Amino acid sequence: MSEPALRLVSLKEWAAEVGYSHRYVVHVMPRHYPGFPAPERPRRGVTAKGGGGGCALYDPAGLEPFRPRRPSPVELSEEDLDRYVTLGGFARLIGVDGRSVSQIKDDRPDTLPPTVDGQQWYPRALFHARDLLLMWNSRPGQGSGSDKRRPPLPWTTRDGTDGTDGTDGTDGTGDTEA
Repeated sequence: MSEPALRLVSLKEWAAEVGYSHRYVVHVMPRHYPGFPAPERPRRGVTAKGGGGGCALYDPAGLEPFRPRRPSPVELSEEDLDRYVTLGGFARLIGVDGRSVSQIKDDRPDTLPPTVDGQQWYPRALFHARDLLLMWNSRPGQGSGSDKRRPPLPWTTRDGTDGTDGTDGTDGTGDTEA
């Protein structure tokens, strides 16, 4: 028996399915989202100068970590994705009340990405806007068990922790254990 054929999708199909705009998925996500997958089957006839026919096809499983968990995901311009912002600045950037974003640091600090200087949140900390956007669009929603529906984020470990529990040879204060 032969194995069933892998179902591949174009970015246009995937964007329509999950709610992103086609332009955002094709032009922004591959350049600004770390770990965005390469196509399983590139366009036919593509050269270094472009050209070719058809469209690149992707494995939907590879795109799953980038799927928004809520309807109408937020999109930012390429310039905004490269900005350093505070939590309040990010809230203004996406057009929501600052408390909507800042409550995440109180309720679920483990979901916040590292700051631009590699630390966890502290007052007036700066974050990469693209990391906060990925966190924002992957919020699982309301209801009991919503945390179980949250996909793992790139800055968390497999067990859901942020990797700063002192098991890396430090006691959590930055001092090495004796």
